Amino acid sequence: RGHHYAIVDEVDNVLIDEARTPLIISGPASGDVEWYGKMAQLVRQLRAEDYEISEKDRTVSMTEIGTAHVEQLLGQPLRDPDRPEDVTPEQARLLGYLEQALRAQHLFKRNKDYLVQGGKVVIVDEFTGRLMPGRRWSDGLHQAVEAKEGAHVEPENITYATITLQNYFRMYAKLAGMTGTALTEAEEFSKIYKLDVLPTPTNLEYQTVGPDAPLVELKAKDEDGYDYSYFTARLASPPVGGTGGGSEQPIFFRRKDYPDTIYRTTEAKLRALVREIVYYHVKGRPMLVGTTSVESSERLSNRLRAEAVRRLMQVLLIRNAWLQANDRFEDGRLIPELAPLNRPLEQFRPEELRPMARDLGLSLNPEDQANLTRLLEILSLSSEDENRLKSVLQGGVPHQVLNARKHTEESQVIAGAGAFGAVTIATNMAGRGVDIKLGGDLADEIIAAVARVLRKAGFKDPYDMTLQERREAFQKIDPTLYGIYESEVKFFLKYFEDMERVKELGGLHVIGSERHEARRIDNQLRGRAARQGDPGSSRFYLSLEDDLMRLFGGEQVNNMMQRLSIDDDYPLQARLVSGIIEQSQHRVEGANFDVRKHLLEYDDVLNAQRMRIYSQRDRVFEKEDLTEDVDELLRQEIGRRVPEAVEKGEIWRLLAWLEQIQPLFGVAEGAFPSFTYKILLRELADSKTNLRTTLMDIARRTLQAEHAFFLRAIQEQVDRAGESLDSQTKDRTDVLDTFFDAIKDNEESQTRRPQEILDELQGLVHIPLRLSSEQMRTLAEDPLELEDVIREQIENSLIALTLSRLIATIEFRLGESLGLPPAELQELDWDEIVERIEAKTIEALAARQERLIGEDGQITRDLDSAIERQGDVPLDDQMRLRLLSLIAQGARTYFDSKTHRQMRQVFTRLHYAYLGNESLADASPESLTEDVLEHLEQAQIALRGAWGESEFRRLSQNANRIADLGPAAAILGAERLEQSPATLSESERAALNEELGRRVQTGIYRQVLLGAITELWVDYLTRVEALRVSIGLEAYAQRDPLVQYKSRASEMFQNLLGEIRAAVISRIFLYQPRPFTAAQLETASEPAPAGVPAAPAQTASRKKKRHRH
Repeated sequence: RGHHYAIVDEVDNVLIDEARTPLIISGPASGDVEWYGKMAQLVRQLRAEDYEISEKDRTVSMTEIGTAHVEQLLGQPLRDPDRPEDVTPEQARLLGYLEQALRAQHLFKRNKDYLVQGGKVVIVDEFTGRLMPGRRWSDGLHQAVEAKEGAHVEPENITYATITLQNYFRMYAKLAGMTGTALTEAEEFSKIYKLDVLPTPTNLEYQTVGPDAPLVELKAKDEDGYDYSYFTARLASPPVGGTGGGSEQPIFFRRKDYPDTIYRTTEAKLRALVREIVYYHVKGRPMLVGTTSVESSERLSNRLRAEAVRRLMQVLLIRNAWLQANDRFEDGRLIPELAPLNRPLEQFRPEELRPMARDLGLSLNPEDQANLTRLLEILSLSSEDENRLKSVLQGGVPHQVLNARKHTEESQVIAGAGAFGAVTIATNMAGRGVDIKLGGDLADEIIAAVARVLRKAGFKDPYDMTLQERREAFQKIDPTLYGIYESEVKFFLKYFEDMERVKELGGLHVIGSERHEARRIDNQLRGRAARQGDPGSSRFYLSLEDDLMRLFGGEQVNNMMQRLSIDDDYPLQARLVSGIIEQSQHRVEGANFDVRKHLLEYDDVLNAQRMRIYSQRDRVFEKEDLTEDVDELLRQEIGRRVPEAVEKGEIWRLLAWLEQIQPLFGVAEGAFPSFTYKILLRELADSKTNLRTTLMDIARRTLQAEHAFFLRAIQEQVDRAGESLDSQTKDRTDVLDTFFDAIKDNEESQTRRPQEILDELQGLVHIPLRLSSEQMRTLAEDPLELEDVIREQIENSLIALTLSRLIATIEFRLGESLGLPPAELQELDWDEIVERIEAKTIEALAARQERLIGEDGQITRDLDSAIERQGDVPLDDQMRLRLLSLIAQGARTYFDSKTHRQMRQVFTRLHYAYLGNESLADASPESLTEDVLEHLEQAQIALRGAWGESEFRRLSQNANRIADLGPAAAILGAERLEQSPATLSESERAALNEELGRRVQTGIYRQVLLGAITELWVDYLTRVEALRVSIGLEAYAQRDPLVQYKSRASEMFQNLLGEIRAAVISRIFLYQPRPFTAAQLETASEPAPAGVPAAPAQTASRKKKRHRH
């Protein structure tokens, strides 16, 4: 529906206080948690040569033979070792599970990195050693550890979409809002949201505007000399000598804002707070006490309990008695004799106060009559207040505490905050937007009972009467009519009496216990009082130890008070201190605004990217035909890959990728070729020799190109193995040097058991060591004598492990056994080992070539047999394609040790991509790009036709009219819709098939595009959030984090678009109505070579076959 306009209530709270609050759509990851358990079992079956551990980098990587082993255990390929960058989304998902399972198995140790408690994995902080319940490792690692330990695997939660309130409301074309405290944040509203802050007069202020206004505002002074304002009715003619033209009787009031009262210590502030609360509670005036935290509210609540109140009164009695006894008065100066009384009340014990009280002739019981009289004088109370004061001394001050722990009760607590004598302790923001009614609130049951009595007494519509009108009505009716509702009516009338008493006492009094960083929040707290013209007042009690004062300038005032020896109990109401507070709040507001504005610049980067992704997604939803969009993606991807492949001389990579995204698929004529097969078909058509000779020549040249590539790849593999061996040997040597140096430094230390030394050494080098009993004794007596022996064992073990991995990898890639036991090679130096491996590899490749294309080779026999069966049938492209597929693939049988069955396995004998690398070596990037694009466009058209034919057959089975063939039938015209499908002409059938195919293909494109965008965008959000968290470290390198963030986020977003493009292209050709598989071709079978594990491929049991319908 779009974001047209929004009106926000309490707009400063939403757009400023909660601006950075994120709105998050999250849920369990789409991955199957069962895979964590499967991978945990799988990694336990791996051998030492299958993976390499780098504890320094905390990584585990699979070797090539290890990947092959995992593929064999899984029964599906994970990636092509020659093209590791081209993995399908499913393969990438499995590789992610495998990586985390390996890390959990080999890098994260139980009782060191985590504990298992109650069937749950609990992380141990690596720095403090403390448990961190509730914390979880990310990216599936925690689930992998849970699977490793056999605990319940909880699915991983991921963020599907996130946006802050600030960014959400900025999406609206028009934005407005209302609040009572926005003027102090006018700059932020203007710069962030482009909103102007316009103050509007309150209802009472509006009624004083103009010469004919019904109200007039007057000023006066209260009994303490504080100025206040009130509203009264305007007189028709002003009295002689009068001012303002108003009566002296107040009708409405402005709030009295008393000056801030400031103390040096928090303890003195708390005592003053409690004194004021006790005073007004005894008088019966309701109070709302604002705090800044749960801790502060609970601390103040404890001070209002009976024991704490009695302790404070005892201190006040002793202080007052001492001053009278010594003829002293409160002048603000510190009195050393009374300084011990300034300690926190929690530190006092009765036995400490008793000697002072005894010396002054005082009883420590505040309820003694003499003490009560003295307390009335100290608290400025009258004798009428004695009973309520006594109740406070006995039971403390009854109060309600409203904080985060009781947020569900906020409305009920705030509603009763205006009752007679009520005391409510709440955060500064509590009750925002709620009118606190003086005298308390009336329950709906009371109002309903009152309405029933009034209706019974003859009033027609009591629900339409105001509360005051109902009260006046009860004054006119006979009390005997109250009936069963007598108690409710009396409660209703008492409510008005309490309201009038509270108004006479001055209304709700708001006390602030600490200034907030933002003046706006303080104004919100003050605004709880004097609502709708009711009387009310507010006062803030501060200390120089408050956070705001401590951080911004309070230390100067504190030092001044100490130099002047000002008593802690003496309050300050100096304009200097108030000015410091205002400046501090202004600076903090500015700093917070700068932070939010700076973070907004980070948000703007992601916002622009989000809008681009969402606009693309909306386009996919709304556009009727997505062919042009997919064609553009194809042009971009092919335009990127082809020049890169030509420049690097790796066209075989391009051909292999094309084979992966667009394999052979079935069409009405038979099969549509891949791009590589298209090149070979062109060569066959242009050949002047007979078909068999040309095909055998293609097979020979393919094997030669493939073998040349294998030799280069194996040489690179050997070089990498040598480098890895040198690196591991150096690492182990460094560890050994450190170990034996430590032994030399601790020769005089306590003798250790030989097994303990051996275990430590094996743990350091991660290689099992075998020592004879004699060598074990030597290890205990003089370990240095075995240094050379141990070094030699480690070097031999590393060489054996490296050779085992290398030979297994080469054998797996060749599909042939080299016949080279690693033990025979260990005695040779590395150069001799390399020569032996290369010689055996060349022998194996020659044997493979003879086995495939020799006089009695597999391909020779299969090809002769197929040509013989062909007979005199004329050759066409479909027959050539069939023969090319025939010689490229073979089948062999092997025995599956798991199922104890003989299995038939299809494998690739010829990799035409390597031959294509030579055939296209001289092609220019431009011509090759056009050739590939033309082929893929033809593939799209062929698929569209196949889908159209398939859809027509499906729909026509139950179609009696052309209209039953679906919306696509509309292209034939309305007059044809009611006719039979049998009346369709060839041209109409072709047009209908084209439209049906287009609709199905567009649906496929839409599904693929949406899936790729959603899947990769969610992953991108996780990565860009990680970037945002870590980018702050750039400041240590004297680089602007924001500039670096914009640069990297832009680069990541371009990569995201490339990933989306690649994901779409890799899937669109795989949706086929009837898949064409070369495994259906007739091929001879051969047994798997001895000693070589069968590579994962399509398998089928001889005893049971699965048929595709």
